Amino acid sequence: MRSRLQSAFSAVRAESGLKERTLRRIYAPARRGKKRPLALAAACLAVLLCLGGGLFFTPVSAIGIEINPSLRLKVNRFDIVIGVEGLNRDGERIAENTQVLFSEYSKAIDTLLSDPQLRVYLEEGRDMEIYVECEDEQRCNRMLERVEGCVNGEGNVTCHAGSGSGHGEGHGGGHGRCHRHRGGQETD
Repeated sequence: MRSRLQSAFSAVRAESGLKERTLRRIYAPARRGKKRPLALAAACLAVLLCLGGGLFFTPVSAIGIEINPSLRLKVNRFDIVIGVEGLNRDGERIAENTQVLFSEYSKAIDTLLSDPQLRVYLEEGRDMEIYVECEDEQRCNRMLERVEGCVNGEGNVTCHAGSGSGHGEGHGGGHGRCHRHRGGQETD
């Protein structure tokens, strides 16, 4: 039976153009259908990256560390250090050699306080000042408490917090509403 069917249809042939057009029609909707979801997914991803990247890389607060090496950490709304700046030659050296970028700010302070270059100054008995600056007073107080916890064992470290508009562009005049010392007593 099989051989009779084969012999009956063996004379039927389709032109090559007809075969190509048929195959294009068969696969065309499937190709278009695959491109649309991929294009939509790519567009959504691009929008999320633009929005999320803008939020992630926008500093909302700053932490300054001053002893002789002076450093400034720029912190985003997720409490991640997104910028490290040495404010003098020794600070630049520590900023270049210490990996604190993209770490949580309290871990960054722990890392900096254990840095051998910075430890030398603390062990010599030099005073260190750490200031927290941000617009939101609640955030400011919360960050100050965490910073105080990081330096709890250091006797010659004073912590301050205040509001300002610079987010680490300098702290002169920015210490106001929630300025306090490490011991927790309010000074303003």
